[in-house]
Amino acid sequence: MTEPGTSGRMGTSRTARLDWRFLVLLGFAATMVGCGRGFQPRDFATPEALFRASLLEFERKHWEDAQAGFEKLTNDLSARDPLLAPAFYWLALTHERRHEYLLAAQAFERLTDGFPEDTLAPAAMLGTGRAYQSLWRRPVLDPEQGQKAASILRALLSSYPDAKEGEEAKRRIAQLEEWFAEKDYLIGVHYQKVRRSVDPAIIYYKDVVQTYPSTKAARLAWLRLHELYKKIRWTEDAAETCTAMWKAYPGDAEVTGACGKAPADTTVRATGSPQGAPGAVAATLPRPAPRGR
Repeated sequence: MTEPGTSGRMGTSRTARLDWRFLVLLGFAATMVGCGRGFQPRDFATPEALFRASLLEFERKHWEDAQAGFEKLTNDLSARDPLLAPAFYWLALTHERRHEYLLAAQAFERLTDGFPEDTLAPAAMLGTGRAYQSLWRRPVLDPEQGQKAASILRALLSSYPDAKEGEEAKRRIAQLEEWFAEKDYLIGVHYQKVRRSVDPAIIYYKDVVQTYPSTKAARLAWLRLHELYKKIRWTEDAAETCTAMWKAYPGDAEVTGACGKAPADTTVRATGSPQGAPGAVAATLPRPAPRGR
């Protein structure tokens, strides 16, 4: 027989164990639900709190969450709210980190268009140029995005001449000009080697040496110009290309191979710039009418 009170004690103990297990499972479920919800912009009571939380998500490289937070801020804040400009800036950076370059450029531009006097405006303009530059992936592709990038970066230099971002803007413009020159040079090669069309090739080579005289492609364009002038027996023009190359590329083996050694009277100005720089000489060369592309 069961002792009096035993059944009650056993029932109480079993109930306690069940209650403890239930509480543990309930806590685990609540934790899982919280984890499943993740970062929710609507959970933050103030824009300041959401901004700080979104920055933290950005620092953790949680780009999607950071983007959601900054997007909500840009949609909800009034035009006069001091958080709006930085929200656009960080939203643009999250798009950039996700390789969404067009969206990044658009967000940067909303900052520079709406807040040109803001301290973030030069950095945003640099970001716009950087984003458009990233959209032009190879010189052989359509250069429209690269041209946009160069235009914006030059505008940065003129609009904010004292901004620290100017140095990077200059480097990026130089990189873009190398690609522009390479693209035009390759088009010239196509006309010369593939289509056997001299006049358009000369035009493209001249554009390279006139517009981008300090690029790597300029030297190659000069050599191809000399080659074509000799081929079509434009002796005087061939000689002028040699004069330009001797002064621009002294001691260059390919120039020496094409033109021979530079004469003794080929001088260089004290500033280091060649007398009769290639671009200046190119401007004096005759520009033939193209025969068609």
